[in-house]
Amino acid sequence: MEFIQSIFLGILQGFTEFLPISSSGHLFLAEEFLGLVPDLHFEISLHVASLVAVLIIFRHRIWSILRGLGSTCLICVGDKKEGVLGWKLFVASLTTVPVALLLKSQFEFFRTVEMVGITLIITGILIFFSEKFRPEKIRDFSWWIVVILGLVQGIAVLPGISRAGVTISFLILLGINRKHAAEISFLLAIPTIIGALVFSLGEGGFMFSSAQFIGCLASLVAAILAIKWMMKLVQKNWIWFAPYCVVAGIVVSLLV
Repeated sequence: MEFIQSIFLGILQGFTEFLPISSSGHLFLAEEFLGLVPDLHFEISLHVASLVAVLIIFRHRIWSILRGLGSTCLICVGDKKEGVLGWKLFVASLTTVPVALLLKSQFEFFRTVEMVGITLIITGILIFFSEKFRPEKIRDFSWWIVVILGLVQGIAVLPGISRAGVTISFLILLGINRKHAAEISFLLAIPTIIGALVFSLGEGGFMFSSAQFIGCLASLVAAILAIKWMMKLVQKNWIWFAPYCVVAGIVVSLLV
């Protein structure tokens, strides 16, 4: 893989990973239209870069959650409320697994340009509905929401379905504050990406060239910028991602 291609794909994946427009869909489409052969090792490394970006941005919150987990185990070292949030993220990740595995078996059926166009449109519609029909009453992140959130997140295994898009939309639709919804979605990315990495490593190992390493650095920087930008956008202007996804999906479908 050439340096320019690696950097381009790294920026594309990193920037779209935390925006509600599907990084997997954009990466797949880029590889298809550029005539590139999908590289599992490179894709794994890009997810590592995304994981590092979340750890950097939310390092203080993550440390607070880890300390809080101690308080839930009768060790008084942190905020118990933060510890409960940690357990909720863990449970949501567990409930994601069966849905993801079920859809993974049908992965090749959805890994086509036509299907990615359709799933992008679905992502856009979900974002639109979450803003137009969100309740005025703000709800807490309760346990029943946690379980359903994990199930909803499972469908993001499909290219074109944005993990950030479906999780944030779902939480907003159920009355979770926009900023809190985005924070939950990004924190949930940590156990989700780690789980996906473990699964992927079992399938294909982990190694990459110097060009791919540069692509990972580009992905890391892009992901950090995307998280910061999205945290601001979600509080007021994120609905504009809806028409982007719909138009992109239509254009992709017409190009086939």
